[in-house]
Amino acid sequence: MNNYQTAKQASYKLIVKEAKNKPEEISLIPTFAKGINRLEEITIEIDDIGIQQAKDITGVTGDKNTLIDELNDNLVDVSGAMHSIAIARNDKTLQAKVNYKESAIARMSQADMLKAAAIVIEETGKITPEVLADEGITVADMSKFRDVYTRSMGASSDSRGAIIDRSGYTQKLSELFAEASSLKKNTLDRLVSQYKRKAPEFHQKYKAAAVVIYKRSSKAPEAPEVK
Repeated sequence: MNNYQTAKQASYKLIVKEAKNKPEEISLIPTFAKGINRLEEITIEIDDIGIQQAKDITGVTGDKNTLIDELNDNLVDVSGAMHSIAIARNDKTLQAKVNYKESAIARMSQADMLKAAAIVIEETGKITPEVLADEGITVADMSKFRDVYTRSMGASSDSRGAIIDRSGYTQKLSELFAEASSLKKNTLDRLVSQYKRKAPEFHQKYKAAAVVIYKRSSKAPEAPEVK
């Protein structure tokens, strides 16, 4: 949640708290009571979704970056060996497919690196282990390369999924805040004036709780904005 949403949520929760402390008075206006109950449900949903939204995807991203670094190293070694084989065989087609220099690989996007790794892995499948071994690439090296490639693909998918999830949470929060705002403005605020007569103490506390204190980020943070 952003700072303004956090401030709004604090106000809504305080309104609910003050209302729950005066159950008899609140029951005098059933529609108001129902509105408070719904507002409480909304604040609980907002808290739950806020926790999910705030989950740090740094761990997922960090895992992916570590794997990409490993993939980079493996791609450099294996593509170099394959290019050496292609040169020895005067195989121009293979040369073109596996000609990935270390400097070029370092500048690749993660998606392009994954594509390059897939091509090189496919071409190594056409070469015998003995020939690869002569170029310094063992069966264990290839097994590790394939494993790192597979895990890198999975990590990339996890990261995209985490970002998509956060986007969904953001949308849901927006909908909940819109509902809460409408409920307060069109129902609670319209009915609360009756409590001036029926429960003046609650009316005063409601009005105080309804003030959203939001400190806008600025060069002069000491000046709070009150809405």
